[in-house]
Amino acid sequence: MKPAKILKIALNMVKANRLRSWLTIIGVIIGIASVMAIVTTGEYFQEQVTETLESLGGDTITIVASYPFDPVEMDFDEAGEPAVSEEPQEIQNPELTKMDVLTLQRIPSVEYVNVNVETGVDMQYGGEKTSIRAKGVDPRVWPEITKKKIGEGRMLKPGDRAVVVISNELANEAFEREIRLNKMVLLNGKSYRVVGVLAKDEGLLGGLGGLFGSSVYLPYEEVYSFRQSEESLFERERDVYDSIEVKLHSGADHEAALEEIESRLRLSRRVDEKTQDFYVSSPKEAIEGTRKLIDGLTAFLALIAGISLLVGSTGIANTMFTSVLEKTKEIGIMKAIGAKNKDILLIFLCNAAMIGLVGGIIGILLGTAAVQVIVLMISVRMQIPFEFALSIKGTLVATLVSIIVGLIAGLVPAKNASELKPVDALRYE
Repeated sequence: MKPAKILKIALNMVKANRLRSWLTIIGVIIGIASVMAIVTTGEYFQEQVTETLESLGGDTITIVASYPFDPVEMDFDEAGEPAVSEEPQEIQNPELTKMDVLTLQRIPSVEYVNVNVETGVDMQYGGEKTSIRAKGVDPRVWPEITKKKIGEGRMLKPGDRAVVVISNELANEAFEREIRLNKMVLLNGKSYRVVGVLAKDEGLLGGLGGLFGSSVYLPYEEVYSFRQSEESLFERERDVYDSIEVKLHSGADHEAALEEIESRLRLSRRVDEKTQDFYVSSPKEAIEGTRKLIDGLTAFLALIAGISLLVGSTGIANTMFTSVLEKTKEIGIMKAIGAKNKDILLIFLCNAAMIGLVGGIIGILLGTAAVQVIVLMISVRMQIPFEFALSIKGTLVATLVSIIVGLIAGLVPAKNASELKPVDALRYE
C-alpha cells in the first residue's frame, strides 16, 4: 500500500471520531505545554542569571585580604566560667599592598591588575544630599577590566584628578535634577567634575538598580582622603587596597592561573595553606554552580510535568484499542483485498502519531504563550526590557516526544490489528 494511501486512511480515522480524538489530544497538550513552559522558563532564567553574574565580572579574579576561619580555644577557670585574659591581645588585620600588585603583574597569564578602594561618602548636588559608595579604581586599568559600558562622556584615564564617572541610576534617579556631563558634585565637601555617565544595566541587574546603582568611580588615590581622620592613619592607608582584580589573557588556563596566583601570593606574603591571609575568588565558579542548580531544578520540574505525558499516552493507547475494535471488519476487508500486516500496522501507527503530533504542536504553542506571560510579569516587576523567550531545543524535543509518545502508545494496538486473521475479522460482530 502506498504511503499516501496509508496517511489518508489514518487521517480519516482521526476525523471519524473527532470528540474522542480531541479528548485524547488534550491529554497530550497538557503534558507538552507543561514541559515546554518549564524548560523554556528554566533556560530564560539561566541566561539572565549568567548575564548578570558576567556583567559583575564573569572572567575577573578577585583577591581580598582575609584570614581563614579558625575556632578560638577558650580557657575555663576552676568554677567552670570562661577565663578572661587581663592582657589585651593585639589583632592585626591582613592587608593587600603594592607588593601584592607587583607579584600579580609578574604572572605570565595575567593581563591586567586593578586595585579597588571603597568607602561611603555623602554626595551633594543642587542643594540635595545622599549617601553613596565611592569606588576608587586604577584609571589606567579599570576601563580595560570592567564590564560596565560608558553611556555618555568617557571613562577614567591616566592623570585624572578630581573627576568622577557616575552610574546611570545615580545620574537620573538620585536627585530631582539630572546630573549631566561636566557638572560639579560634592563628595564629602570636595568638588568633582563628572566626566562620564555609565550606560544603564540591562537584564536582572538593571532591575536591581537601586541596590547596585548608587556609586561613583574615581581614581583610587582620591578615596584615601575620604578616610582621613588623622595624618598617621592617612599615611598608613597609602597603597593599601580593599581588593585586587585580575583579568587573564584570552585563552589562558583559568584553573592553572588560579593555582599560580595563590602560590605566588603565598610565597610573597610568607604564608602557607594553613596561615593564608588572603582569599581568591572567581565568579566562574558561581556561574557554573548556578547553571547546574537551574539545570537540576528544571529537569526535576520537567520530570514531574512529564507525568501528565504518561497520562496522555495512556489515553492514546485507550483510543487506539477502541479504534481497532471498531475497525475490525474493515481490517478484514482490507486484508481480503490484499493489504499486508505491515500496511495495517502503519495505518494505526500513523493514526497514533497524528494524535501525538497535533497535541504536541498545540502544546508547544500554549507552553510558549505561557512563558511569554511569565517573562512579561518578571519584566514589569523587575523593570527590565521584555525579551521574547523561545527554546529551540525545547521545541524540537517536545515535538519529537509528542510523536514518540503517540507511536509507543499505539504500538501494541497497531500490532494486534495487523495480526488479525481476515476470516476472524470479517466474522467479528
